Amino acid sequence: MKQPASAYRQCSVQGATPLGLVVMLYDGAIAAMHRAVAAIEANDIPNKCVHLNRALAIIAQLEGTLNFEQGGEVARTLKSLYVYARGQMSKANIENSPEVLHALTEKFSSVRAAWSEADQRRSTASSTPASEPCAPASSPVPERGSPRMPAYREAWTQAYDNPSSSRFAPAGEENPQAPSPAPEPGSWRVAA
Repeated sequence: MKQPASAYRQCSVQGATPLGLVVMLYDGAIAAMHRAVAAIEANDIPNKCVHLNRALAIIAQLEGTLNFEQGGEVARTLKSLYVYARGQMSKANIENSPEVLHALTEKFSSVRAAWSEADQRRSTASSTPASEPCAPASSPVPERGSPRMPAYREAWTQAYDNPSSSRFAPAGEENPQAPSPAPEPGSWRVAA
């Protein structure tokens, strides 16, 4: 039997617009960063790593679904944001700095708000006739019905439910962002 939260999440993903999926991914990344901040403040290193890895996996999925041909400058700007975010998360991890994550969360929240507004405008435009388009034709997000859309939904589900999946690593490599298995009791583990 599926857990209710997982079933609800699956229904939300299947019924979402392409831009709605982007908003959901941003929500997941922001929530993971908030949990990482809480873990840093509680000096809970294992959970800090789990939540940072989840945020990194979501960002990797966001970056992997960018469409540079249609997205143009928007896609390039988002790519820069995602590269910056990975660097800032590494810095926050190394320095145990909730301040770095707070600043990054603010940036992601403002971009998330823009995606949400675009989604609402597009939804409003599709439900009522409009004299002009409400979103640029060069969206970096795949359109509903495009061949990339099923992969996009799968990416959201994978990024949210299983950030340590090997799907986030290049073929033939293990995921360096995946949390390490717990050491056996009584053994010491040295992190590289």
